[in-house]
Amino acid sequence: MNQLELRVFNVGHGLSVALVERPENYVTLIDLGAETGWTPLKFINLNLKLKPDVLYITHPHADHLDDVETALDNTFAPLGLFYEDYDWEDVKKREKKELAYKIDDFLKFQKKVPFRSYAGKGELKCWRYTPAEAKKNFGEATYVNNSSLFFVYKWKTFKVAIAGDLESDGMAGMVNAKDVQDYASGTHILVPAHHGHKNGFPTQWLEKIGKPYVSIISVQERDQSVDSRYNSSDFATGVTFGGETRYSLTTRTDGHILVTMWYDANGKPTWTFESF
Repeated sequence: MNQLELRVFNVGHGLSVALVERPENYVTLIDLGAETGWTPLKFINLNLKLKPDVLYITHPHADHLDDVETALDNTFAPLGLFYEDYDWEDVKKREKKELAYKIDDFLKFQKKVPFRSYAGKGELKCWRYTPAEAKKNFGEATYVNNSSLFFVYKWKTFKVAIAGDLESDGMAGMVNAKDVQDYASGTHILVPAHHGHKNGFPTQWLEKIGKPYVSIISVQERDQSVDSRYNSSDFATGVTFGGETRYSLTTRTDGHILVTMWYDANGKPTWTFESF
């Protein structure tokens, strides 16, 4: 492995993130977002000529399963699937009636694709509250969000942290956990949970884990991504994007975001940020 691509897809509400390891072409996809017929699964297949080696589902809400119908198609189906088990009837009844069928389709998908975890050249660790733990700690109303998987992907010195839909109380539990702090320390890129921006999550990350280079936010506007007690530069070291130094990016205004990471001839970690 000599290059890593992080692709953060613009899927409106929800999340869809791909990590592509080169030259092995190993693809880790996190969540099945979609936007007006355009889907990350189709992009990976038709544009990159690849299939996800493993698909992780952070939690079974319809906006994170939005493209499950494409995943059921043999042309686009990932090679492996990782998910946490739930009381699926309970999850289904909590969805909007017009979207509850996606839970049924996801159950079909589970039978079609083998269960497996990450097996690439980097390291991928995830933490989670089980649904039962999330119910006990955070209550019935938010337990599905707060049982989301939380990831840290590491390749040499590069670290990327990706949250699902953890809300502020669930995220606080994560950032206060010593093993998460130790492993996530020095994170370069943070893809936050979109529920936590205005009520403490960026502040908690800054105070407990450290200042990343940039935060990439799936659906929130920039001015909602920063706690009012801080300037945006307090939250990130900053990266060059579109000819200017930026501390946070959002797919809502910046579109699909590609981060390419590699080590130069002198062994220096190098990266570029661009829209795609």
